[in-house]
Amino acid sequence: MTLYSFGTEKRIRCAADYKSVFDDALFKVHQPHFLFLARNSEEHSRLGIIVAKKKVRRAHERNRIKRIARESFRLNHHNIDLLDIVVMPKKGIESVSNEDLHQQLKFAWHKLQRLSKKRHNNTTTIPPK
Repeated sequence: MTLYSFGTEKRIRCAADYKSVFDDALFKVHQPHFLFLARNSEEHSRLGIIVAKKKVRRAHERNRIKRIARESFRLNHHNIDLLDIVVMPKKGIESVSNEDLHQQLKFAWHKLQRLSKKRHNNTTTIPPK
């Protein structure tokens, strides 16, 4: 059952970790209502969520978005390579239904995994000169 847990080791918690993802992002995944930034991680796939008050005005909507993103990550993190991921919603997300958000997040996790595998394959198959 620990496969689906979302403990502190799976969360980006400090400002320095967020900054490292912003500064060294290897992958960017754009969705209609989300932007994902990701970089390689050492131990676990970790998630950080930033919901700006400027993008989503009401606190209950910000909390709903964070709750859905955490749940989606919790269910899909076992399919994702070792990455630190920051999820940022875009303006207008508060009018999107929960089902649509789950679908967009699921598609984004798959796209992120494909990009990660593609980069991993390209770096391992480059012939030496």
